[in-house]
Amino acid sequence: MLRSNNIWLRHRAKKEIKRFNKSLYNPIHIDLINNCHDFISNRNNWAWVFMFVIFCFWLPTYINFETLNVLKIDISTVKTIVDQRTTNLATIISISLVVVGFLINNLAVKSPITYKLLFKKSLLYLTIYLTLSTIFVFIIASTLRDSIPEFEYTRLVLGGTYLCLLILFIIGYLFRKIIHFTSEKEISKMLSKELLNEGKKILRQSLIKKYSNDVYKKFIERYGTEEYNFIFTIDDLLGKKMKARIVDVDEEELKYKTLTDVNLLFLRIFIWYKKRKRDNRIYYKNLRLDEQINYIDNDILWMESIDNSKFEKFILRKCLRLKKIEKSQTIENIYRNEFDQKIIQLAEENKYRNLEEPLDAYIELYKLQMINQR
Repeated sequence: MLRSNNIWLRHRAKKEIKRFNKSLYNPIHIDLINNCHDFISNRNNWAWVFMFVIFCFWLPTYINFETLNVLKIDISTVKTIVDQRTTNLATIISISLVVVGFLINNLAVKSPITYKLLFKKSLLYLTIYLTLSTIFVFIIASTLRDSIPEFEYTRLVLGGTYLCLLILFIIGYLFRKIIHFTSEKEISKMLSKELLNEGKKILRQSLIKKYSNDVYKKFIERYGTEEYNFIFTIDDLLGKKMKARIVDVDEEELKYKTLTDVNLLFLRIFIWYKKRKRDNRIYYKNLRLDEQINYIDNDILWMESIDNSKFEKFILRKCLRLKKIEKSQTIENIYRNEFDQKIIQLAEENKYRNLEEPLDAYIELYKLQMINQR
């Protein structure tokens, strides 16, 4: 959010992609819904779910909600409700998991990618984490029933009761989504949609490199810099002291990181600072986002025949946003590979009539690539 402005190169490159490749982006509200759904369905976000449950129990004890004031419950009744809610939740989640297990065993298409899609679409992880966290807090509340003041304790239990209603709603959503996976036709529709989304993501990543380089060149050349093209003058060559040394492979690898963003405002100030002292030409090197660069030895801007000082190198590095190189930076064509295997399997089994749906999905993907790679 802090880098969603024209100071940053990635923001400008994304604006260019949206300008010329609108079909690669969904409306803002759709993206917001999808991002929220992906976040809450992630199996690694259990800590956020637990904190949300704590917040739901804690908030009513400090903020006076009129909705909670409608219910008048005696403290003795509240202490009984705590144990009942714990038992009810434990029973509900047990029955739900049995039903979910039965439905999973009867999926129309059983494959690793189908199971992955099921866990993502059905919010199964969220349901389990939310229920177990709520049971945990109710057990703690039951233990501390004589230690918490009556008013705060009553409000805490009422907040937990409303949370139980939310869990019932999510369990209903879970059943509804899993039932769709018992239909092979529904699974094919979902896989086709995911294939297109995967294709859009790959195209956006390839275009971000292209447009970031174009935007960077236009911006940097606007202030009188020239592209470095490996043509050395005699003075440049003789002016540098070359020292031979043994190269440590591990040391060299540490110098490389992935470029994620560039602060264009800092670069503009750096160019002004360099030109303030001398009229020499200033060279620049091309930059592309999401590519690896040597951020220690190689300067991205420098003045003709003059090396950057240590302070200037430090400032230039601060203009760059970098991250460590990940072991696997390429986007895996998960759904593309799934469709490839499906087509090969259907061809081997001579089920040519069933090839219509996967081939239609490939045609849509091909159209998307043709439109956005002109």
